[in-house]
This record gives sequence, structure tokens and C-alpha cells, in this order.
Amino acid sequence: MHRACCAAVTVAMLCVGVVQAMALSGASDPIKLAQGGSTAKPSAGKKAPAAPKAQAAWRFRGTGVPTLEFGSAGTETVISISCQPGSGLVRVVSHVGSRGLRPGDGAAIRLTNGRAKFEVAGTAFSAEAGDDVNIAGTTKIDARLFALFRAGDSMVLEVPGRKRTLPAASGRAGADALEKACGQASG
Repeated sequence: MHRACCAAVTVAMLCVGVVQAMALSGASDPIKLAQGGSTAKPSAGKKAPAAPKAQAAWRFRGTGVPTLEFGSAGTETVISISCQPGSGLVRVVSHVGSRGLRPGDGAAIRLTNGRAKFEVAGTAFSAEAGDDVNIAGTTKIDARLFALFRAGDSMVLEVPGRKRTLPAASGRAGADALEKACGQASG
């Protein structure tokens, strides 16, 4: 019974994560999103100017499902961390693409910052666009997750076949807000 309950919570949080990704990207149509998100055609004979690349940053959203994410506004989410207040669970979703995995494979998401470490077991899933395979996992809220933002200026996100360095210091305020919104972290 307990295992079935945990599985149901995990599936529910995965569904919430997919809906959040669609909402954050402004996409109602994943095909349109994969094609650049616009149907406007440039003027004949003129090349459309390149849009400035959005600066990646940590963002906290406290309404609905409290979420801390790192990425470029509206375009590229690298990682998202969310919780359902009162559940005692946190969901981590890596959007960096993994190598050597197929959807449904088990894989770990590792975050490190000096001696501070946090790992969550997850499941690979197909990205909304392209051939990327991302990873999502749910685990108990743990103080070690929030300690990553306080241990130094940068952290490393690692999934099978990929490593990405993220700024940690700029995410401290958002991590504190997420920790408060999710409830007391254990650990």
C-alpha cells in the first residue's frame, strides 16, 4: 500500500513538472515550440535580426507549486526543483540531456558544491523537442539540497554523459524561499 501511494505521488509530481515546463516556455503546442515558437515570417529580402540571448539565472516561483529553476527566461530550463508543500517530497528535473539513456531507464541526478553533495534517483524521459533524454526524480526534502547554495559560488550538475557548472551564490535567496515554502528540511 505504501509503495503504491509513493508511486502515485511520484507520477503526480512528474505530471506537474511537465505542465510547469509547458507553462514556463509559453508553449501550448510542443511542435510550434520545437520550430522556434513563432509563425511570423521575416520581410522579403531582409534578414531578421538575431534576438539577444537571454541571460540564464535562478528564478523562484512561489505560487502554485513552489519551484526554483535555473535557465533562460522562457526558453531553456537547465534544472528545476519543486515541492508540494506538506508532502515532505522534493522533485528535481534535469533538462541538460543525458547520453546513453532511453526513456524509462533509471539514472541519478547529482549536484555537488565542494563537500556538499545531493543525489536523487530518477527516471529518464523524452524531451519535449529534439532527441534529448532528460531525468526527473522525487525524494524526501533534505537539508543537503539547500546547503549546495551556501557551500560556495558554483555547483556541478551531473547526469549520465553530461556535466554542467551552475552559479550557486546567485540562487541562495531562491533556495531559501523554496526551503521555507516546502517546509522544514530534514537531514
